[in-house]
Amino acid sequence: MANEASFCHVFLSFRGETRNKFTCFLYEALRAEGFVAFMDKTDIRVGDEVSLTIKEGIRNSMSAIIIFSKNYAASTWCLDELVLVLERNRNSRYFILPIFYEVEIRDIRHQLGNYGLALEKHKARHNDKVEKWREALVEVCNIFGEHVEGLQSTFIQNTVKLFRERLAAKFPECRLPTPRVPVLQGSSSSSSSEDKIILYTTTSVTDAVGALKKILRSGNVVYEERNCSIEPRYLRELKDLVGNDKVRFPMVIVNGKDLCGEEEVEGFYDAEVKRKLVGSLMYHYYSQRFANHVQVTMSNAMLGRYR
Repeated sequence: MANEASFCHVFLSFRGETRNKFTCFLYEALRAEGFVAFMDKTDIRVGDEVSLTIKEGIRNSMSAIIIFSKNYAASTWCLDELVLVLERNRNSRYFILPIFYEVEIRDIRHQLGNYGLALEKHKARHNDKVEKWREALVEVCNIFGEHVEGLQSTFIQNTVKLFRERLAAKFPECRLPTPRVPVLQGSSSSSSSEDKIILYTTTSVTDAVGALKKILRSGNVVYEERNCSIEPRYLRELKDLVGNDKVRFPMVIVNGKDLCGEEEVEGFYDAEVKRKLVGSLMYHYYSQRFANHVQVTMSNAMLGRYR
């Protein structure tokens, strides 16, 4: 269970299925802006009741971001969290930001699809709670929220900006935290593809992919992962970016330049290549001069060799 600070700006309610695909990136983006966020660190939840740690996290927070996903309602813990968050919202100065991740709002409001099936299943053990959960799902859908669409990295940046604005409006007397690292500047209307941080992968997951992800996360770098095996257009996109004859694996691109140089390497198992990548990535990401123009690309079809 997470050992969070007694005070937090925001409590994150989410199903484990979004932890490594979305929630952890939102969490790190909030932290990079200086916010204290409560995020439960475990998917292993024993028993039917919400833990004291979770209850304290909600009670000690100024707001909540609820990340609804396809199987959110399958978790009785998530549903109990939702009820507690809504009670906190009704009885004190608080605000809620719902986020809809790969799920339609109407399915939540009217308990259709997975939401309807989950609540029917819960009747067997929690019939006394089901009606309250239904009412909570309807109530939260009346709160203005955001639907995840477009580039995930851009969405997260815009969400953090929206969160800062809502927090300032709700608590005008409070001094907002200072960002810990420079953030990408420019609005979505003026930003180009070079403003996005993208990780290109394939289904052949290796230690090299994990190593790069660890580097990105350790630097609080928010990025979007694109799997070239699932979506062939991503591979075409990569070829268009660097040219057919320049594609090799792995690849890391900043401002159209390969961070690892033009020499053939043996992938991330090469300590010097890894060191050079870390240094270059951190310099370009954190340097204010390059803050507007960072893009990381990687494809993992055949590690360590040119095509």
